[in-house]
Amino acid sequence: MDGPQALRVLPHERLLAQLYPRFIPSDPTLLKAFGYGPQSVPGLLEVLALDLPETVDMLTVDSLSNLGEISALRDRAFQNLRAVLVDKHKVVRDKDGSHVDVLMGGSYFIASLALVLDEVVLRYTKDAPAPDGILVALPHRHQLAFHVIRDRGVAPSLHTMARFAAVGFEQSPGPLSPSVFWWREGSFTQVATQDNTGLHIKLSREAMDLAARFAGG
Repeated sequence: MDGPQALRVLPHERLLAQLYPRFIPSDPTLLKAFGYGPQSVPGLLEVLALDLPETVDMLTVDSLSNLGEISALRDRAFQNLRAVLVDKHKVVRDKDGSHVDVLMGGSYFIASLALVLDEVVLRYTKDAPAPDGILVALPHRHQLAFHVIRDRGVAPSLHTMARFAAVGFEQSPGPLSPSVFWWREGSFTQVATQDNTGLHIKLSREAMDLAARFAGG
């Protein structure tokens, strides 16, 4: 998984040009090798990976020690991430008032765009994120869904995204999370998730207050 051959044979600058941040599901057995990244999204590990012609190789903490200092490598990976190609942007609307933007692509790093979510929203909606934040789902590596919180559409959009995340997580390759998160000022909080009996909507007190305020409650 750590791409030792690529690290040995590729020039250093080429390695840096092919370095990206990537999410993988968190697992206690992976923490020693891949727990070096910041704890950004609950339930996921943020790792650095090499995008090679035929595969994507996650880099262990030992591999990184031969490549450079982690914070500098992460900065370069984020620079590369901002240039990731999104193949399709779809806006899903329903009569219940829900409104969800969905980004899709063949790149293994579409979900990683959540790490620069404010920039992504500005790019695809031509509007700055609202002060109340953004709902975001990362069902699998090739997809990212978001809803900018502005009005009473937040409640139906949350339910739409929760169903969307659960289905995408169950049915797609490279599953990441069946949950919906609330992004605000760069921080992610889990606000909806799936349990063994089906979909269970779990809201934090702040999220419930937010939904009630937009509903006029």
